[in-house]
Amino acid sequence: MSLDLTTLPWQLSGWRPYAWKHARSVETTFWLEADIAAMPARLPGSVQQILRDQGMLRDWNVGFASREAEWVEHRHWVFTCTLPASDSAKLFVGERVHFHADSLDYSGWILVNGKIAGTFRGPHQPVSVDLTDVLAAVPADTALTLALVFATPPEAYGQIGYTSETTDLKPRYNYSWDWCPRLVPLGARGALRLETSRERAITLVSAATTVVEDLLHGSAEVRLHVDASALPLSAELSVAEASSAAPVPLSAGANTLRLALARPALWWPRGEGEQTLHELMVRVRDASGAEVHRFTLAVGFKHVAWRHNPGAPGDALPWLCVVNGRPIFLQGVNWTPIRLAYQDTTPAEYVRLVGLYRDMGCNILRVWGGAFLESPEFYAECDRAGLLVWQEFPLSSSGLDNRPPHAPAVVTELSEVARHFIRARRHHASLLLWCGGNELQDGLEHEKHFASRPCDLSDPCLTALSDVVAQEDPGRRFLPTSPSGPIFYAKRENFGKGVHHHVHGPWGFGDFPTYADWASYWENDDSTLRSETGLASANSLDLLRRHAAGATLWPPTTPIWKHSASWWTQDARLTHRFAHLPPDEALAAYVEHTRREQAEGLAHAARCSKNRFPRCGGFLVWMGHDCFPCPANTSIIDFDHRPKPAWHALREVFLEPAPAVAVATASLGV
Repeated sequence: MSLDLTTLPWQLSGWRPYAWKHARSVETTFWLEADIAAMPARLPGSVQQILRDQGMLRDWNVGFASREAEWVEHRHWVFTCTLPASDSAKLFVGERVHFHADSLDYSGWILVNGKIAGTFRGPHQPVSVDLTDVLAAVPADTALTLALVFATPPEAYGQIGYTSETTDLKPRYNYSWDWCPRLVPLGARGALRLETSRERAITLVSAATTVVEDLLHGSAEVRLHVDASALPLSAELSVAEASSAAPVPLSAGANTLRLALARPALWWPRGEGEQTLHELMVRVRDASGAEVHRFTLAVGFKHVAWRHNPGAPGDALPWLCVVNGRPIFLQGVNWTPIRLAYQDTTPAEYVRLVGLYRDMGCNILRVWGGAFLESPEFYAECDRAGLLVWQEFPLSSSGLDNRPPHAPAVVTELSEVARHFIRARRHHASLLLWCGGNELQDGLEHEKHFASRPCDLSDPCLTALSDVVAQEDPGRRFLPTSPSGPIFYAKRENFGKGVHHHVHGPWGFGDFPTYADWASYWENDDSTLRSETGLASANSLDLLRRHAAGATLWPPTTPIWKHSASWWTQDARLTHRFAHLPPDEALAAYVEHTRREQAEGLAHAARCSKNRFPRCGGFLVWMGHDCFPCPANTSIIDFDHRPKPAWHALREVFLEPAPAVAVATASLGV
């Protein structure tokens, strides 16, 4: 049996670093006590949200309150829960017992009745600790107290820094980006449980489905790992109406089950057909034929090929995406975390936002590399909505130095993180490709940024990640980084030279003196894929005033604008237009103007790109939604999850049919 630890009441206390380890004070011999006394808590969740719920932190989304939360990083935080002696005595009699957590951010210790039973480090892989020996030392009539101690987080890079010097794989956006201030959450995400060795004896490592190009034949594959102590066992695999002809004997270690299917009902991206999902089930039986384990997953069947865009140079990567034999224009947004304290994101928030992108006409979301592997809830919603997922591994550029790390220990850790990402999400119908990270480049100096060369498989770190993908998900595309180049950014003076393949930018009107210049840029574009393009706008007046906490909002150079969004205020370009108006009227006119500009500019860029299909394979907006109420930002859905005018304008473009494309007979996919 297992025990779901998320159902138990927890307590949270805050300590000076390591004081919880010191049983008595050297000076006074008194018991040391927590600086922040124990308070009711819950897991999963973040320390910061619990403190906010208890009135110890102000809402960090209001005014400058996020700065007041930074002290939390300088404590050790202890979560504790207690099982009464009567319960703990009967839970795991005669069993080896393991603690499991999907994600603990960032590092610390696991204690049983005050004794350290294990450690953890890094949020991107599950934590598993054998507690058996520690539990054996607990007297039978003693209550069982479990504690998770979170140490002070590492000082990692935010948006600006040195990617090559990365040592700690913690979500970087929490250290501040151009769309959020600093808030470095500590806590747990996903499942927490105690489980027995019997339950852990058989694990589902990964699952995948495939369809051949003629769409007449499909297959399902499941990988299991079996401990020798659990044998003899056999397993049956079923998907939809097909099932194994007979139970398959299992051996110790790795096992692979395969099942062939004829004409499986297909899963289609949004707007192309039905999102048909099937139940994949594995039944494991013992020697008597009794079922001892059952695994179930929702899977879909699709075939993806990548072909060269017509007219593209011979050395260009293929960016014409063909799903189930049909070329599709990839249209969508870049997906960033929903909350600053991401551990507190709710299933309802995933339903709301994925639904908004579905209704907007998107068929792809790019999960940006400055965050984490998105949750099972996110992937399940994308499966149902027909939104393809481009998932990046946790690497991003840093402005000053954008090369991946090469330290052997970091590359090894990244490889194991990538292996977990793939095994955990490989079965999802929505998954399209894996990517090494965001905007990894060879250029060092900021002034070379737009002319820099994106990293490729000559980089040893990206080669290592590519090798993991080849081992774990060989039928899926791996992209070293986004953009893939050969140059980062498409400049007008280089149109027609064959150097613009997969690019990022532009993100504003800064290089375009007039709207006509912006329009002309897109009308003459020759890129084969646009995976990041953005324009900024101010937030709505009601949201601005609600989150400013009385701070002065006009002109857009006051401190509240610079708290999170100084990149996007556009004051030098626009403020003079409204200088003759009273402050409230100027603010209202400025807000309306930027929102209209964003809508018109993004719609024109998207329409020009879509009209060039299949020479252009897709257009993705930077960015989708806000995780913080920035006064100005490039998002098209605001912090309250309300669509901005740009959402509506892009919806019109995305719901228009793309130009018809004849399907080539020869696949040039990867």
